[in-house]
Amino acid sequence: MIFESFNNWLLEQESNEAQKQTYGCIMIEGNIPNWEEYHLDGINKDDVFIKPNDDSYGLETQPHITIVYGIHEDEIDPEVVCSVIEKNMKPLKFTITNVDIFENKEYDVVKYNVPVTPKLKEYRNIFLQFPNTQMFPEYNPHITIAYVLPGMGKKYKRELREPFDVIFDKGVYSWHEPGEEELKRRVINLNKKKNKIKLY
Repeated sequence: MIFESFNNWLLEQESNEAQKQTYGCIMIEGNIPNWEEYHLDGINKDDVFIKPNDDSYGLETQPHITIVYGIHEDEIDPEVVCSVIEKNMKPLKFTITNVDIFENKEYDVVKYNVPVTPKLKEYRNIFLQFPNTQMFPEYNPHITIAYVLPGMGKKYKRELREPFDVIFDKGVYSWHEPGEEELKRRVINLNKKKNKIKLY
C-alpha cells in the first residue's frame, strides 16, 4: 500500500514537471483572406474556451499548420532551426474541404483538416531529427479555428459548400529563451522566386 502510494506520488510529480516543460514549435503560416469575418465569426462567442492567464486558447488569430511541436529548446540553437527551415521548406498550397474537431475533457478544437501529404511528411521527418518529445503517436495536420467548450465542437463539423485554397508561404519557429516565459518567434519568408508553389 505504501509502495503504491509512492508510485502515485512519483507519477504525479512527473506529470507536473511535464506540464512545466516548454517546447519549441515549427510551423508554416498562411494568409487566409477575411479570416476574422468569414471564419472566426462563425464561432459563437458563448462557445469559446478561455483559460485564465493563457492566451494560447480562444480564437486562433494566425492560420498555421504545425510541422513539429516538442523541440527541446535547450538542446538546439534557434539559428540552426531557422537555417534548416530556410534551406528545406518551400511554399505549399492546400485545398480545404471540411471543418472537423478534436475532442477532450477540457475543450474541443474546431479545425480545418489538412491532408497528410508527402511534403508535410518530408518536412516533419527533417525536424524530428532535432531532439524532441512527442506526446501523440499520429500526425494530424490541421488549421485551428478556435478552442471551444467541451461538447460544443460537434455542431461546427461540416463539409464546406465551397472548398477554398490556401497558400502557406512562411516558415516559423517559436521558442523560449532560458528562464524567460515570453515566446520568441522567427518568421522566414519561403516565397522566393526559385520556389514554385505546388499543390501537394
